Amino acid sequence: MLASDGRWTGTRLPRVNDHRPLTGTARFIDDLVIPGTLHAAVLRSPIAHGHLRAIDTSALTTPVELVLGPDDVEALGRIPVLWHLPGQFQHDYAVLDRHVRFVGQPVGIVVAASRAAARDAAEQVMVEIDPLPVVIDPRVAREPGAPLLYPDAKTNVMAGWANGDDEAHVTEVFAAADHTIAVSLRIGRVAGAPIEGRGLLAAVDLDGKLTVHTSTQAPHAVRDAIARVTGLALAKIRVVAPDVGGAFGVKDHIEADEMLVVLAAQRLRRPVVWIEDRWQALTTTPQARDEHYDVSIAFDDDGTLRGLQVRAIRNAGAHFAIFGAGPLFAMSGMVPAPYRWDAVRVESEAVATNTCPTGAYRGFGQTQAVFVRERAIDLAAAHLGIDPVELRLRNVLQPDELPAQLRSAPIMLDNGDYPEALWRARALASDWEAPPADGRARGVAYALYVQMAGVGPSGGNAAIGLDIGGFETTELRMLNDGTVRALVGVSTHGQGHETTFAQLIADRLGVHPDVVELVHSDTDVTPYSAYGTAASRSIAVGGGASVLAAERLAARLRAIAAERLEAAPADIILADGTATVAGTSIGVPITQLAELAWQGRGLPEGTAPGLVELAVYDPAQFTFSYAVHVCRAAVDRETGSVEVERYGVVHDCGTIVNPTIVEGQIHGGIAQGLGAALLEEVVVGDNGEPRSASFLDYLLPIATNVPAIEVVHMEHPSPFTPGGMKGMGEGGTNGAFACVANAVAAALPEVARELDVTPLTPERIWAALTR
Repeated sequence: MLASDGRWTGTRLPRVNDHRPLTGTARFIDDLVIPGTLHAAVLRSPIAHGHLRAIDTSALTTPVELVLGPDDVEALGRIPVLWHLPGQFQHDYAVLDRHVRFVGQPVGIVVAASRAAARDAAEQVMVEIDPLPVVIDPRVAREPGAPLLYPDAKTNVMAGWANGDDEAHVTEVFAAADHTIAVSLRIGRVAGAPIEGRGLLAAVDLDGKLTVHTSTQAPHAVRDAIARVTGLALAKIRVVAPDVGGAFGVKDHIEADEMLVVLAAQRLRRPVVWIEDRWQALTTTPQARDEHYDVSIAFDDDGTLRGLQVRAIRNAGAHFAIFGAGPLFAMSGMVPAPYRWDAVRVESEAVATNTCPTGAYRGFGQTQAVFVRERAIDLAAAHLGIDPVELRLRNVLQPDELPAQLRSAPIMLDNGDYPEALWRARALASDWEAPPADGRARGVAYALYVQMAGVGPSGGNAAIGLDIGGFETTELRMLNDGTVRALVGVSTHGQGHETTFAQLIADRLGVHPDVVELVHSDTDVTPYSAYGTAASRSIAVGGGASVLAAERLAARLRAIAAERLEAAPADIILADGTATVAGTSIGVPITQLAELAWQGRGLPEGTAPGLVELAVYDPAQFTFSYAVHVCRAAVDRETGSVEVERYGVVHDCGTIVNPTIVEGQIHGGIAQGLGAALLEEVVVGDNGEPRSASFLDYLLPIATNVPAIEVVHMEHPSPFTPGGMKGMGEGGTNGAFACVANAVAAALPEVARELDVTPLTPERIWAALTR
């Protein structure tokens, strides 16, 4: 059903690809079959720190095709780290390293005829490691005398910087304020835990071309890394992402174990497949967060916020993942938004420890920025006895103050109405029914976030040390019969791109979205995308490129129609599959125009045959979505258990292409934010041994944990993006984590300051109440 203005954009068009996963016809890596495929098992370190002495295969009884160890790959290239920040000493890392730094670190690979045989063989291989002292706490690792993971660097601090106001100014502002509060917070380590783990199938053809099918969100980035390690020309590598069962940031690159599968296929000249099991997914795939914060906030008697100071330490794990300390950098830049401050200073360090590396995860540091800031603001409101919404309203940027630059970074917030979102969220909560009198403590809390989305521009990435392009490209082809193929660089894995991109394109070409096919996730076919699908940028940047390409193709259609109908191109309207002269019923089917274009007949003078347009969109600026989350939590004081009873969101992601898909993103993000606030925690023992290696120990939210969610839409189109979209992929997570934590603290005001470690498990809540 079309929107009231006759457009597809803004309508709840059903997702065109949902039948595939719902009917079992989707094809994931483990569903792909190439005759003669061999299977791989990864040899991993059983200890957290040491020097690999030998890989002993003398006890092997299972037939194998290949065993690779460090000596076999030593001469190859290294896996890149793409974000380079002050003080950083690691900019790439070896596929295999004899210096072992975490439990599960790959030290080799075994290839056999079946998956069972490969696993049996891996168990028979003896990995001999001389142990070294272990450090897992980043605060301990940064101190003198701590075990060094990189002795040549003489420190475990892998990067460190300060941004915002100078220390003297911050001290002056804090000294002048009526009140200051200091609090220490710890954000627990989480795992991405997509429903489908990582997996890779590699094959080399008779001409030496390597084809890699992999569960990834960034096929071109995977191809680039393979070329760097193997030395192959890019044209000799094809990377394809089939159906992908979730990613959330953990599939934004290629890891060492996956690279080993590629190398094995090259050596053997036979297809080799590796499928990650859940133990590996929870213990060896890069994890996220694990950060310590010392936060100070300064404010006056009337509730005016004056200063914010943050000292942050991130556990980087054993080595940097592809985006290095980027999540901590994003936190440090976005922590002041969207309030007025007289001074903001953030000091950040990323520290190496003997734990699984931490990397990208949905929210990419901005979730932590919201948590740190919104938690501090709630503490200030409680200290003054002011309603938390009222305190926010007194300090939030007004619409006429935008655009506004943050104090912590050269980041310019674009447009919106933050106060309106707060008012609407408060009104939403005021309509909730009274809770039952069941003896549980209850709290209602809010979190306001502004999210940097639509990540580009390419020049801006370079300025902050991010060695990756931020542009996207769409090649649009209308075929002879009027059907449309859109070749895009971004790679979909559940976001609904096949539907939303078609809506954007259909509006501009005057056709039904059903005739638009999205082609993606194949480096031999699609335009180059350095970044891939990440950072809430697909609809803003990739969609922006598609809008530009569609507008150019529409201009060609109007010119051809004008020639045929003896009218001016500006008078041609494309709608309902017909090109019509404005104000008349005179028209021609768009399918007929397509046939003419491809036959090269009846075209305007100087017009080339065909209907193909290519557009590259490199954003001039980031986009900034925002929302207010509000929830009510009930806490059982006897057990510490928490139930989130009600949840509401007032959000603005610019132009809403498909409200149902936007709401789906919000719902999923809230589930992840709630999970991290209350349930999910990667636990590591003092010796570096993983203690949450299955879903029995790593608790994900289930249906009964997530309440019904009310969503209110606001819409301030981006002033930069063609089409006005801002991006929405991470918004639900960014608000929910802080909102749920604030609600638990609001329910238990007497111990709110002690609820300083997430997740807020029943054990931690009960301990705070019984101290």
